[in-house]
Amino acid sequence: MQWKPEPPRAQAPLPTDPYDRWVSPEGECMAEFHRATAGILIRFPEQVDFLLSPHEGETEFTVTGWPSPEIDAKTAINLYHNAIEPILGNHSGGLFLHGSAVRIADSSTGKNDAAAVAFLGLSRGGKTTLAGSFAKAGHPFLTEDVIDLRLERGQYWLQPKRSKLRLFADSARFLLGDDTVIGDADAKQDVEAGESLPFAESPVPLRQIYVLGTDHSSDLSIQRFSMQDALSALMPHAFILDVEDRERLRSHFARIADLSQHVECHALDFTRNYADLPRVRDAILDQYRSR
Repeated sequence: MQWKPEPPRAQAPLPTDPYDRWVSPEGECMAEFHRATAGILIRFPEQVDFLLSPHEGETEFTVTGWPSPEIDAKTAINLYHNAIEPILGNHSGGLFLHGSAVRIADSSTGKNDAAAVAFLGLSRGGKTTLAGSFAKAGHPFLTEDVIDLRLERGQYWLQPKRSKLRLFADSARFLLGDDTVIGDADAKQDVEAGESLPFAESPVPLRQIYVLGTDHSSDLSIQRFSMQDALSALMPHAFILDVEDRERLRSHFARIADLSQHVECHALDFTRNYADLPRVRDAILDQYRSR
C-alpha cells in the first residue's frame, strides 16, 4: 500500500451517490464511499478525500489524499492511519476492528502472564479515555483507535500501533492534570505516551473484548455475550471497504465469527463520568483475574 498526499483542495460536489456511509449515533455523516473511474473515493466531510486506486488483484492500492484547506496535516495523517489502513487491511484478508486496547500483566498467578483487553465502541463513546485511565493506573495502552489482530500459534495477537492517544481537552486534562496545555479546546489533542501514560511496544495475546454501550448514563454493568450475540456485537466495529463485495464480506464475516468463538466478548455499560472510571477499571480487572 502506498500513501501519496496531495496539496489541499476544497471538497467539490461529487457526481455520484454514495454506496455506503458511516453515520454517527447523532445522525452526522462521518464518511461517504463513492465509486470512481480510478477506484473508490472515500470522503470525510470537510476533512479529507481519499482516492483508493487498486492494482491488479485488488489487494494492493495506491492511496491519494486531498485534505481540505481548513484542516491541518495531523488530521489527514490520523485519518489515514485510523481509517484507511484498517479498511484496506480488512479488504486484503486481515482482521481490524475499531477500538482501543491495554496490556494487563497478572502477577497474582506467579507467572506474570500478560494479555490484552480491547474496548470497542462508536466514535466519542469513551473507549480512548477508558484505555488512558488504565495506562494512568499502570496498564500500558497498545492502541487508541485501531485493533490489529494476527492469528498465530492458535491465539489472536494484538499488535501495538502508534504510541499516542487522541483525546478531547477535558479527557486530556483528566489524565494529565488541569495545567495541561491545550492547543484547540474543540478538537482532539495528540497526547504522546510517557511516564504517566505508558505504552506497550510488543504484541500480546488478546484475552477479552468489551463492547461499550451507547447509553452514557447507564449504571455499571458487564454481561458476557453468547457466541451468536458476540458476532452481531462485533460486526458494527469492523472496517469495510465495499459492502457490495459479497465474496470478501463472507470471508470477513468468517474471520470475525472465529474471533467471537475463541475470545470472550462482553457488553460494557457505565456512566461516562470521570469519577466513575476507577470503579469501571476495577470491575474489568476483577473479571480478568478471575478468568
